[in-house]
Amino acid sequence: MASLSPAQAIAAVTAALAQLPPAESIPESDRLQLLGVMDQVRVAMEPPILTARNLCFAHYGLVGIRGRFPPDHRAVGGDGQGRKLRCVRSAIDGSSVGRILRLLAANHLVIQAADQTYQPLPLALGFTTGSPLAEVIKHFYTNMRASAFLDEYLASHEYRNPEDAWNAPFQWAYQTQEHHFAWLQTHPEDQHAFNVVMGLNRQLDGAQWFDVYPVEDKLRVSPHRVRLVDVGGGLGHDVARCKARFPDMPGKLVVEDLPAVIREIQTPLGEDVEAIACDMFAAQPVHGAKAYYLRTVLHDWPDQQALQVLGRIHEAMAEDSVLLVNENTLPEQAAPAGSVAVDILMMELYASLERTEKQWIDLLQRAHFTVVKVWRAESQGVGSHALYEAVPVGRAL
Repeated sequence: MASLSPAQAIAAVTAALAQLPPAESIPESDRLQLLGVMDQVRVAMEPPILTARNLCFAHYGLVGIRGRFPPDHRAVGGDGQGRKLRCVRSAIDGSSVGRILRLLAANHLVIQAADQTYQPLPLALGFTTGSPLAEVIKHFYTNMRASAFLDEYLASHEYRNPEDAWNAPFQWAYQTQEHHFAWLQTHPEDQHAFNVVMGLNRQLDGAQWFDVYPVEDKLRVSPHRVRLVDVGGGLGHDVARCKARFPDMPGKLVVEDLPAVIREIQTPLGEDVEAIACDMFAAQPVHGAKAYYLRTVLHDWPDQQALQVLGRIHEAMAEDSVLLVNENTLPEQAAPAGSVAVDILMMELYASLERTEKQWIDLLQRAHFTVVKVWRAESQGVGSHALYEAVPVGRAL
């Protein structure tokens, strides 16, 4: 098949763009596949110097959105009705405001008019102060300082993988001996942003764990028994979804997390759901539950601490209890960009890592568990989740 000329290629891509249906009408899996194809086109066409420039300047969009402005000149604050952004010339002259707005315009968040009025695009309005997306920006802006110290940290440690949860690039960047989670508890705004991000992450998933795991067959219990303990369950998003999916199943549900997180739970989780403030490294407060569930909890910890958490759960299990570990799982080859970025983030904040399936199974075996089955959904969303079903070593499968 003959290759297209540059003019023909431009015309073909332009025509295809003009025929695309509205994004919201395209199924999520198809949208992600389409974005992947578009990225292949960019990689094939982009000259090396442009690639280098994009890598060097990638963080400035984050800097611009997080920029601090006087209240009447917030970059995405609107005019009281969220329709226009006004930045008069007197405010721009001698001020950083106009320069930041210009940066946002270059990043397709606002449109600059000749009269120094800025019209927000739909995405920009999602970043208004206090919105979930604004909290996402706040969270990753805070993390960016750890990224700036990563190379210095690794060089000083002879580029070994960090393994001490209290000695990661985060501690270097913020000059603290506190673990990141302890630091969050003394920084309420950052703690709130972290909690919001954890909740939003669940919206990016494809199928949920209970869509692939036979909950009704494997987790049926008497009304007075705890059916599932969500260890490190944040604000209870997974427990709430599980309850909504199986409203008539008997048994109690428990969500456990640090006191600062549990205090942020504002929406009632239901009469059969209990929220417990606890330390997962201490003795597990709920004994004999049918299932102990951890979702993207252990990836925050290097092996030493992850084994401690698993050990506490092991101690509390009944003869028929099961362990369910719902985790990001890196493929052995061709790991997606988002997943490897999270792996670096885990290294920077927690001296931890994103594990492969082999590494997860090895970790569970060292914690004296036998993996019964690894459950996966056909629709993975933007992550690579897998559900590891395990029981204590020696139990009949």
